[in-house]
Amino acid sequence: MFSLIKNLTKNKYLLVILSIISIFTGIVYLLYFTDLFVLKEIKVLNNKKVTEKEIIELTGLKGGERLFSIPIRKIKEKILLNSKIEEVVIVRHLPYALEIKIKEKEPLAIITQDNRGYLIDKKGVIIEPILPEDYQFYPVVEIKNEEFKEKFLNFLVWLKNQKNYLPVYENLAIVILEEDKLIFVTKNDIKIYFPLFSEKDWTYFYKNLDKIIAYLYEKELIEKVELIRFDYPLGSALIKFRG
Repeated sequence: MFSLIKNLTKNKYLLVILSIISIFTGIVYLLYFTDLFVLKEIKVLNNKKVTEKEIIELTGLKGGERLFSIPIRKIKEKILLNSKIEEVVIVRHLPYALEIKIKEKEPLAIITQDNRGYLIDKKGVIIEPILPEDYQFYPVVEIKNEEFKEKFLNFLVWLKNQKNYLPVYENLAIVILEEDKLIFVTKNDIKIYFPLFSEKDWTYFYKNLDKIIAYLYEKELIEKVELIRFDYPLGSALIKFRG
């Protein structure tokens, strides 16, 4: 009697397991091997400069593909071949749609190569050739010190996001990372030097620069200034007026 009950219990568990396997197999078959869920629509979200058409062309999808047979990882890699795109998220939506959310790279500055200007991102990677109006919003940068390159780019990201400190980011024409100092040239032709090596970081110096610039504006002296140097003993600065 006990043996019979035991066998019945085993058979019951076996039937449950077989049922689960059958259901799972059926679902897999429906999703991957039938035309019940086929691609009819691609939605592209959050694109600005990159057009929807460009993104869809990068996917290589034509419509009619089985939704769950689409290789999401490979499609993502294809889209990221566009130098303007930073991140991609792809989501399947039953019964027939694919949603592609993108995050475009934000330009940080302009670099010059072979006498041509290019926009770069926060990692220093080229995004695209510049347009004439880009000079209104981004400084031209020169990087002559590779050791400090990452710190320099991170500082520019910080500065670009600050709207309360003078000179504002859009008023910078040139920023040069030299071997021994950081040089700014404003659009009204004021040169500013920051030390490369100091116990204080560049944000400290820029906040102090803001106070000096505000004072010069208040006293109507800003147009007479040629140079402001912070590569002096900490807490001091040199202001040189035009001759």
